[in-house]
Amino acid sequence: MAKAFSHSRIGTFETCPLQYKYSYIDDVEVESEDTVEKFMGSRVHEALEKLYKDLQFEKHLTLKELLGFFNKIWKENWNDTIKIVKKEYKQENYRKIGERCLTDYYNRYAPFNNGKVIGLETKNYVNLDENYKFHVRIDRLMDMSDGVYEIHDYKTSNSLPKQEDLDSDRQLAIYSLWVKENFKDFKKVKLIWHFVVFDKEMESSRTAGQLEDLRKDVLKQIKKIESTEKFEPNQSALCNWCAYQNICPLWAHELKLEEKPVNEYLKDPGVKLVNEYVKIKNDLKIITEEAEEKLEKLKEAIVHFAKKEGIEVVVGSDNKIRIKEEESISFPPKNSKEREELVKMLEDMKKLEEVMDLDTFALKRIVKDKEWNEKELKKLEKYETIEKGQRLSLSKKR
Repeated sequence: MAKAFSHSRIGTFETCPLQYKYSYIDDVEVESEDTVEKFMGSRVHEALEKLYKDLQFEKHLTLKELLGFFNKIWKENWNDTIKIVKKEYKQENYRKIGERCLTDYYNRYAPFNNGKVIGLETKNYVNLDENYKFHVRIDRLMDMSDGVYEIHDYKTSNSLPKQEDLDSDRQLAIYSLWVKENFKDFKKVKLIWHFVVFDKEMESSRTAGQLEDLRKDVLKQIKKIESTEKFEPNQSALCNWCAYQNICPLWAHELKLEEKPVNEYLKDPGVKLVNEYVKIKNDLKIITEEAEEKLEKLKEAIVHFAKKEGIEVVVGSDNKIRIKEEESISFPPKNSKEREELVKMLEDMKKLEEVMDLDTFALKRIVKDKEWNEKELKKLEKYETIEKGQRLSLSKKR
């Protein structure tokens, strides 16, 4: 029997492999998987489904009736376990957004007589090959006549995608395969997204060749998921909406501490260890900076003495120092625009931690010893300044 995958299932893996494991492999139970954004989206979808289902039975809802239905199912389904991440907003703010979305949609498309509805919230599968099938859930499928079909999808997200994102979108495009395989008069499918928060419609389409390439790409991603042995967590802004935060190794300790009063919080062994680690690291940084400053002054004094005496080697009790002319690298000073740009670039390269939040001595060493790859070192060149100076070589006296 072919194994079923869906857009949300693959998307979960792409967002966070560990979240995928919790949800689809371990089947971890959670108190509520609903966030207020998801809850609002579901109620808007249900209201629009009713609107078109009633039209199929020649019942034309007024806007007042549509909003009445929306508010009814909102009240019936709301519960206190629904998560509101943005604490500055309340349930009522989201309910009003839902009302606005439906009002704008109704006024834009009434009397809803463009094309024939042939599917609402469809539940079908399209075969990718003999081993895998893909779940097809179309919000609204329209027959526009002459072999042209439209797949409509309602989005309640608070951001608009770029057109190129829609042109490479997987979800609606893979649904096109199902339409192509199930309607003999098929000529073309239009993919239409309704971003109802913005009262905006966006469209895309795919060629037969693109659909075949997509089928192969989806199979490739499924096989990658199936072959994964270690499901690593992926930290991102989406973590705040994750239902598994309390068991995630990236967040479990922090959430556990949030439940404790301050006096117990500070007694936590983990808190003590981290606080002590940070203290010693900060102390070490201060000591290092002070020592480096003293060494720099001593270096200047030794170089000055050598020049004055016309010598290259200065001798101490047990050691001697040889002074050599050489070129050195410097980077932009603190509080400069170039320094900010360099820090941002290192963050994007995921290299900032390697240089301890931009320790320029560590960065100089990395450049000198070529510890990074050629492409990464090339990016640093923009911020490098070559300066002539002296290098001191310390050795034992004979």
